[in-house]
Amino acid sequence: MKRFILLMLACSGIAQPLFNQEPEVRVRIINTLDTLNISLGGEWSFRNTGASKMSLSDGSHIQLVNQAGQISIFDTSGALLAKTPSFMFGSQNDTATVKIEAVPYGVGWWWAGEEDRTYEGSFHVYLGTNQEMNVIVQLPLETYLKGVVPYEIGGSSPLEALKAQAVAARSEAVIALTSKLYSGAFYDLTSDVECQVFSGNKKRTNLSDLAVDETAGLVISEGGQPMNAFYASNCGGRSELIQNVWPGRNRLESYKISQPDNALRSGPNLKWNCRAKRWIKFSPDVYCNPDSNSFLPGWSKQNFRWSREFDVMELTEMLTDNGELGLFKKIRVLKRGQSGRIYKARIVFEKGKLNIDGELTLRQLFSPSLRSSAFYVSRAGDKIVLHGAGWGHGVGMCQSGAVAQATLGQTFDQILKHYYSKADLLNIYDAPVAP
Repeated sequence: MKRFILLMLACSGIAQPLFNQEPEVRVRIINTLDTLNISLGGEWSFRNTGASKMSLSDGSHIQLVNQAGQISIFDTSGALLAKTPSFMFGSQNDTATVKIEAVPYGVGWWWAGEEDRTYEGSFHVYLGTNQEMNVIVQLPLETYLKGVVPYEIGGSSPLEALKAQAVAARSEAVIALTSKLYSGAFYDLTSDVECQVFSGNKKRTNLSDLAVDETAGLVISEGGQPMNAFYASNCGGRSELIQNVWPGRNRLESYKISQPDNALRSGPNLKWNCRAKRWIKFSPDVYCNPDSNSFLPGWSKQNFRWSREFDVMELTEMLTDNGELGLFKKIRVLKRGQSGRIYKARIVFEKGKLNIDGELTLRQLFSPSLRSSAFYVSRAGDKIVLHGAGWGHGVGMCQSGAVAQATLGQTFDQILKHYYSKADLLNIYDAPVAP
């Protein structure tokens, strides 16, 4: 399949590949004021800003401590190895790894936490403008994607879903590299949800690595140019128009379409409250519905439909900075998108109101943030319940739907065409073609 796709691209008159060879990416994996504990697998060498060098052997453990504008490096005995505002380290061995304890993830979201993660590549550690410790890893694009794909869609997902995710993630990475959308002084990308979730080697599987290898160099494009490949965990049954989520972003043809997540692309427009409520309340025939596709993974089943319960005082304190507006009264929906996502709302209190513009703005008013803005509200006395659909913005690929389509026999290019209907596949560098 991939050989045929590349042949079609070569014969279609599309311009030369964007890169002469596989590019490298610099990813900020940590941005913290905390102490870092690191274990080294393999032989590593360190170079600080004073150009002095030191070597550490396989199995070494070090601790990085932010102290008065310097990064102090200690060994396990507490001996000071170096003190510097910035240093780099790397290994001549491609299999060498770095394990960092308690890496934060999902910062500001309801799934936030910490976990130990293992990385490969070369590293740059420096203090930022707010004296936070930044850790940057530099590695080839395809190796980076092997740390993205299993985290974004699950390493045990069907191969064709993993391949669709690999192409989408590569497309996002290429746009970020060329536009510098997420870049900083010493990095191109970040590793959390605002960019793409990159976890290093922790959740890689043979299958997710294979998906990256078999699609190496492929992105989605419109007009012969790479395009953003937006995606989210679960659309709730229908995709959203980009103009209702990110009004200022480029409105590519693929994102001017909102469609139900089923084979017939048939279902109601949910911009009216009564239709949205009915859609959320019942069980539509869509790919991402675990009721009709029981093989969907647990993360999908938790997010197709959800609810959150509050009391009046809790919402009052959550949605206002002070008590000047009085107690919470209701949420008035002003505009919904075609997926049922609310992007304009008015929150009414006893003594005033708040006008909300933007689906993400609405979600982030709540603590923790709502899974999506596709919800309706029910009330019984002092109890207010939000009944919701989906996880994420709903633009582009529904990862739950991609898993379902792959399980039902669709290939990765068919899955991508379903979600990015006006897009084509494009090879961005001369990647070797799988036999």
